[in-house]
Amino acid sequence: MSGLSRRELEFTILVSSSHFAQHVFYRVLPPLIPVLAVALEYPLWQLGLLITLYSIGMGVVQAPLGVLADRIDRRYLLPTGLALSGGAYVLFAFAPVLGGPLPAVTVLGATLEGGFLVMAAAMVIVGIGLAVVHPAGYPMITDNVDERNKGKILGFFGASSKLGDAATPAAIAGLILVLSWEQIILAIGTAGVLYGIALYLALRSDEFETMPSGQRTEGDAGVTTSELVREERRTFLYPMTAIYVFFVSSGATSHAITAFLPAFLVAVYAHSFEAFGVHVGAESVASGYFALVLLAGAATQLYLGGVTDEYDSRLVLACCMGVATVGMVALALFELHPATLIAVLFVLGGGLYGVNPARDALISDLTPPAFEGRAFGYIFTAATLTSAAFPTLIGYLLEHLGMRSGYLVMSIGTVLAVACVALLYSDRVYVPESDRRTDPEGSD
Repeated sequence: MSGLSRRELEFTILVSSSHFAQHVFYRVLPPLIPVLAVALEYPLWQLGLLITLYSIGMGVVQAPLGVLADRIDRRYLLPTGLALSGGAYVLFAFAPVLGGPLPAVTVLGATLEGGFLVMAAAMVIVGIGLAVVHPAGYPMITDNVDERNKGKILGFFGASSKLGDAATPAAIAGLILVLSWEQIILAIGTAGVLYGIALYLALRSDEFETMPSGQRTEGDAGVTTSELVREERRTFLYPMTAIYVFFVSSGATSHAITAFLPAFLVAVYAHSFEAFGVHVGAESVASGYFALVLLAGAATQLYLGGVTDEYDSRLVLACCMGVATVGMVALALFELHPATLIAVLFVLGGGLYGVNPARDALISDLTPPAFEGRAFGYIFTAATLTSAAFPTLIGYLLEHLGMRSGYLVMSIGTVLAVACVALLYSDRVYVPESDRRTDPEGSD
């Protein structure tokens, strides 16, 4: 983070804390599913449905929230969303009590009792609240940092998400030893509400720009979606389409890691050990390996953020996906020693998740400032909804092909992502900003 002014550093920590909080909330429920299954006697498919509802809620509303992020002061939008999600977790904690008087509902032969219905509503609200982070956060970065430092800030912003992913399961593993599941979720929800209030108070300062650029100039309504699509084909429509396909194809591989890496490591390696008279089972070791992948992604994003400021984002994207492909293929084909496995997983996590600063910088560079909230909202909505079925499809693939063969097939995702980046080197698809002055036909 060298080279940043004090104001930029303070802003980076502030906006990145919202991304950290988003991913903390995202990871609350999965570690508690075994506990909820015993305590509430819900089948696993119902508990999985709660996570699906969160994803749907978050995916659907990012696009309309992107429109709002380009029209209203983000100091109101971002804290409100995070506080709303915290409040929804408070609702979740009290769901068994609040849902008790509600009648059960039967859907396709399955009975959903009142407590579950309250939990389902709470998870939809959690997703809606957290959906504001991307469309509000990215434009605020553009408005508050020097263009020469944007990659560094995007790297920090992206790394904070992986730290949130890794920190939440670890924290819940400790809390579950002393608190009930209701107390854990209540504590996290209350902290979320208080964080939202604190974030609002911090953003009230005139030190940070939170008003959308299209609203800061009187009479400037900003560019419209139809104008961008119709008039800016090689400077917006075609490259953004390539980036969307990049999202989806690389996301197929990342879903194979985030959803099934622990299961892969238990089935293929089943590493365990004894330490101080305590047996550390294969599942615990696999969780440790998984945490390493996420931490590798965080560390790599911090480094590649600065690299993105110095080199072409397309080159960084291609290198990351190439490295991730090598990691996936090595994981699928070779019998790895524990030390070698650690190295391969670090490479895989770094390539697969280190890509975010360059990817996000490219989206930001393609998008007019007055449209940036919508651009990030649209692309995250489209990518989230498109990939919603990936965990189910990948699980089916791994079950029928076997773990190693299935992972080898899933490496196709990063190969296709490299192909998407290659398209961005064609002037038929993308005309960079530096070339537009010399290419008067650049926008068709």
